[in-house]
Amino acid sequence: MPTYRTSPPGKLNLFLEILGKRDDGFHELDTVMVAIDLRDELSVRPIEPPEISLSVDWLPSRSAIADELGVASDASVLDVPADPSNLVHRALDLVNQASGYRGGWEVGLGKRIPAGAGMGGASSDAAATLRLAAAAIEDLARSPASDRVRTLHDADLKSMAEQLGSDVPFFLNPTSGLARARGRGEKLQFFDLPRSHEFVVVYPGVALSTAEVYRNCHVSDPVRTGDVVIDAFCNEPSTISEKILYNALQSTACGLSPQVGEALHWLADTSSNPCLMTGSGSASFVWLADPNDSGRTLAADLVRTRDQRTNRLSEQSGPEAMIAEGSSVRSGGALIRAVSTCMAASEILIA
Repeated sequence: MPTYRTSPPGKLNLFLEILGKRDDGFHELDTVMVAIDLRDELSVRPIEPPEISLSVDWLPSRSAIADELGVASDASVLDVPADPSNLVHRALDLVNQASGYRGGWEVGLGKRIPAGAGMGGASSDAAATLRLAAAAIEDLARSPASDRVRTLHDADLKSMAEQLGSDVPFFLNPTSGLARARGRGEKLQFFDLPRSHEFVVVYPGVALSTAEVYRNCHVSDPVRTGDVVIDAFCNEPSTISEKILYNALQSTACGLSPQVGEALHWLADTSSNPCLMTGSGSASFVWLADPNDSGRTLAADLVRTRDQRTNRLSEQSGPEAMIAEGSSVRSGGALIRAVSTCMAASEILIA
């Protein structure tokens, strides 16, 4: 059986407003998302035994990521489940049910997008799994030696994506990387970007529960609209204001985790560009609104200050070290990545 591969991208929320609480327990949203080229690596191969074998590893390695975050290699913040609770596993279950496929799947997932960061890593992996499995099913349907299976169409994938999570449908689109989402996130409107945009993302080494953030948030009054941010990214206004970016969940997340607020202050101190938390946190980003600005340069500056703080705190002892322990931003640890906009769904490779 061939192996189907792709590189699921992450996302940033440029705007997120809470409009109200729904009867189904979700919140009514207005959010603008953009896909970024911080990518996981995913491979899927049909196998004969009717089982799903999922292996998960960090890229380049778990120990390398732990070093950047300033945590031990066995820290729980680096744990990613490989059991049926993983959305990749659940996506394949849905594919099997919809297609009638009776075999199994061998799946390899290499992680670069942190979990609990508000960057859509799990949702993107799930959407990519649906696309890869659908491609495999289509090839199996043409094979005379295969059991009868039903080819999956775009409507099937969209339906399964909506069952898996609010952000999953966004990552099915191969022709655009900017979208406005309404409802609980399933009502999508896509836009073309006239140029690429750069960001620098900081993940402070703490995973936030999406459910907990939403449980503690408040409905905005008055509400804001995402029209301004769409205009800024699609029509290139002559002036850029930090008020373009907005996230109604940011204050709630900062209250739940001091590291989020510390990361935002760190970004604001290092760059004069607009910065914001993405999704329900915990990652934040700087938007390099001027196309002449360099994300790599800003990322290098942030890495330098991170390492300087790490070195200073490694020389501390006694109460100061005890206070610093447990807060990855205070201790200097953070993942720092320069990223650019990209398409929401990446190319499928077959080998």
